[in-house]
Amino acid sequence: MAKRLRYPTGVRPLLVEETARRRSSESKIVSILERAGFAEVVLPIIDYVEPYAATGQIDGRQSYRFVDRDGELVSVRSDFTPLLARALAPSLQPSLLPLRVFYRGDVIRYAPSRLGANREIFQIGAEIIGDDTPAADAEAMGLVSSILRAFGISPRIIYTDATIPESIGGGAREALAMKRGGEGTSPLLAKLIAGSATTADLRQSPETRAVAERLDAIARLAGDDCSAHLDDVDAEPGYYTGLRFRAYDAATRITLAQGGRYDSLYGRFGADTPAVGFTLTIDDLTEGVPARNDGGQA
Repeated sequence: MAKRLRYPTGVRPLLVEETARRRSSESKIVSILERAGFAEVVLPIIDYVEPYAATGQIDGRQSYRFVDRDGELVSVRSDFTPLLARALAPSLQPSLLPLRVFYRGDVIRYAPSRLGANREIFQIGAEIIGDDTPAADAEAMGLVSSILRAFGISPRIIYTDATIPESIGGGAREALAMKRGGEGTSPLLAKLIAGSATTADLRQSPETRAVAERLDAIARLAGDDCSAHLDDVDAEPGYYTGLRFRAYDAATRITLAQGGRYDSLYGRFGADTPAVGFTLTIDDLTEGVPARNDGGQA
C-alpha cells in the first residue's frame, strides 16, 4: 500500500494552488516573449533515438529510453533544443529568417537520486534562428533579464565564448573546469584560470583574436545586467559554438536560466542555419530553489 501512495523519485503532482501559481508565472513569461515577436511551437514529448544518435546531440546518460511495441528505440524528451532543430530544419527557408520562436513543457531527466533533485521539470525557452550577429546574442540575454525582472529578481548574467578552450588547446578545458594549471601553462590560460583574463588578453593571440572581437561587440550591445567572465566554461564540450551565458539571482546567486549560441546544430539536421537561445525553469523563479537538476543544456 505504501508504494502505491508515493511517486517515483523526482516527480510530484501540482495541486490547485501550485497549478494556479505556475500558470500565472507561465502566462507572464509568454506575454513577454510574444511582445518581443516570438511565436510558439509545440514539440513532442517522445521521439525516436536514431536521429539524435547520428548527430550526438542527446545525452543518453540523462534520458529515459524504451523500446516501443514496434521495436523502435524511443526517448522521452530531456532537452528541447535538439528537438526544435530537428522539427524546424526541414522547412526552414531563407525568406522566413530570422525566425523567433519559443516553446514550453516538461522535460524528463534521469539523475542519481538525491534530496531536492527533480526529474520532471517544466521549462520555457526561446530561440532566434537565422541571425548570427552579436545583436541577436545581446537580444537573447536581454530577454532573460526582462523575464527575471518581471518576477522581482535582480538579474546577473555572466557570459563567455564556449570555443575559448579549444582555441587555446593543450587541455585548456580541463584546466579551466578544475581551475588548475600545470607545467607549461601558457600566460593566457593562467590568467583565465585565475579569473583575471580580459578580451584584451584574448586579442594578443591569433587563435582567440576573433573571439575577443565578437565578445567586445556583444559587450557594447548588452545591458548593464551582463558581464563577461571568460573562465566560466563547461566541464565537457556541448553544442555551443560561441556565446555561452548563465543568469543568476544577484541576491542569492542561484542559477535561473542559461543559454548560448549553437550555429552548427541545425546543420546536423539538414539546415545550415545559426541559432541562439535560452531556457529557464519556472519553479526556479517562484520557489526560490533550483528545480532543475545538474544535467542537460539550454
